[in-house]
Amino acid sequence: MRLPSGWIPNPAVTARDSYLILDATSGRELASDHPDDQRHPASLTKLMTIYLTFSALDSGRLSLGDALPVSMNALNAPPTKMGLTPNGTVNVRDAIMALVTRSANDAAVVLAEALAGDEASFAQMMTQKARQLGMTSTVFRNASGLPNREQVTTARDLARLAYALLRDYPHYYPIFSVQAYPYRGRTLENHNRMLLTYEGADGLKTGYTVASGFNLVMSAMRDNRRLIGVVMGGNSAWQRDKLMAELMDSGFATAEAMRLSSWTAIRKPASARYTATNFDPALGLPQSTQRLAVVPTEPQAVTIDQRTAAAVAAQGSAPPTGPSIGSWAIQLGSFSDAQSAQLALGRASVALPGNTRSSAAATVEEVQMSAKTFHRARLTNLSQAQAVEGCKALEKRKIYCSALQVTAWNTPGAR
Repeated sequence: MRLPSGWIPNPAVTARDSYLILDATSGRELASDHPDDQRHPASLTKLMTIYLTFSALDSGRLSLGDALPVSMNALNAPPTKMGLTPNGTVNVRDAIMALVTRSANDAAVVLAEALAGDEASFAQMMTQKARQLGMTSTVFRNASGLPNREQVTTARDLARLAYALLRDYPHYYPIFSVQAYPYRGRTLENHNRMLLTYEGADGLKTGYTVASGFNLVMSAMRDNRRLIGVVMGGNSAWQRDKLMAELMDSGFATAEAMRLSSWTAIRKPASARYTATNFDPALGLPQSTQRLAVVPTEPQAVTIDQRTAAAVAAQGSAPPTGPSIGSWAIQLGSFSDAQSAQLALGRASVALPGNTRSSAAATVEEVQMSAKTFHRARLTNLSQAQAVEGCKALEKRKIYCSALQVTAWNTPGAR
């Protein structure tokens, strides 16, 4: 995003490079460079817009299907936009997903006006919430992150915001891993390429303006540990992503050496009105081989692919209408070595309910990414109910996991 005419630089923002890597469980700082210096957030601003929208959903102030009016302010927002129509409406679900994927500025204005009447009032709400979350160096002036010399934050404050999203809205957090969202015949693609290139990455957001440089807030899980990373002021998207990958790799190694505690799955709060699948059904049951995965770190798994359909047709029977037993798995995470993956499988197997334990097959799959080898630990051969209920049982024992649907061709050793 170019700077508006007449732009006057903010003298408090004196440099560009800034980063912070934190262990999400302990809050331990693993790497940093100028994490408390003020920077312009750019579209990382939208993380607070999303936070306040999540709050409005759970409090009942908004519903996902609410049709919000599109004002001229929203229509006139500079790109990137989702493409709203004059005198039209957009539902809350589409507006949120446009923020997550396309980083749509028009959607940010629509949500701000719905929650506060106008964008300036919403920015005051954003700043107030920032103070409540401990973001003491952050000031918001708009909902989108479009250039404003007074809109500032720090890498540390953004790490606090990322953690708050994980802590307060774990039931919505998976939407940050959605890589593509359909809207009116178009595909809104996620700008966060780390979801595709960094093993274990499962959110959150990118941002860029000329004044801010290339920014990124992300979280990733490896070896049962979760890190939160913030990089601000990159010279290019490629350089920013490369730096983040190097910092996160180093952070995971440091966390392992320090024997920091594993990430504890956060339970859905009692106030939750929706789940992530209400935003995008693909988060729970992928329907198309053309759609990228939305289960964190996983490529898409589908109920039936062309080979399945051909085999069923050859047998003269209709294809099944739902997932069959054996088509689901519990994923325990990605590990740097096979022994750690096996230990995780052993610990999880003991904690499973009896009927699920008797069906589960423990598998470790080697995955190559960025010239590194990771070991994915899965309990396979489960029905949907077994995978979902089994994962709930594991989370009660503080074992992080995710239930996902797979095909026979997605299982190690299958042909």
